[in-house]
Amino acid sequence: MDASTALRAIRTGWFFVLLGVLGAVGGAAALHATAAPFYQSSASYIVTPYQDPNDPGVVQESIRTLDDARSRAIVATFAQVLDSGDIQAEAAAGVGTAGLSVTDYDFAATLLPEANVVELTVTGPEPHATALLSDAVGSLASARFKELYQIYNIVRLDAPVVPTSPANTPLVQMLIMAGALGVLVGAALALLWGAPKIRRMHSREQRLLSYSVSEDPSVVTPFRREDHRAAGSG
Repeated sequence: MDASTALRAIRTGWFFVLLGVLGAVGGAAALHATAAPFYQSSASYIVTPYQDPNDPGVVQESIRTLDDARSRAIVATFAQVLDSGDIQAEAAAGVGTAGLSVTDYDFAATLLPEANVVELTVTGPEPHATALLSDAVGSLASARFKELYQIYNIVRLDAPVVPTSPANTPLVQMLIMAGALGVLVGAALALLWGAPKIRRMHSREQRLLSYSVSEDPSVVTPFRREDHRAAGSG
């Protein structure tokens, strides 16, 4: 399919594009209106060797942590402790907030690239609870990790804060994305509907041009079967 045929097909089926945009934008607006708000609170932690220059074991381990693979393995271990379901349940029980269910919240521990830093993000329906859970899980996981790896220390870089606004996708952004998707879907439907029609019209025009009678006597038109019959009957 050439570009001119595609453009003519889209112009012919312009109503598909319009319906696609209206449907996508309307669906996005309805989804945004009915979606429950959720909130996110994050905290970051850095894993460092325990600072005790008088302990030869600590000094030796500090040198070993210069190796990228070993350093990332230690940080990944701390991230797994943060992701532990038992740690999260124990931390939620220690918060003491009435009606708080850890199953209503999502916990994500992410290793930041090129750094020995882990970021813990808690997502849930209550803004204050997300900050409380992020702080509780981070504190409990740090204590548990230091019990297992006594020559390492966990330092919190950024404390969790209570979010002031939902983390849902803004309405304007959703409408723009939905409108773009509607244009693509509508244009595809217009091509599927209009391209065969445009091809038939083009073929019909070509046949009419090939069988038309030219005013120039030097141009001979094709001798059709109907002309032969008419000549024979005469």
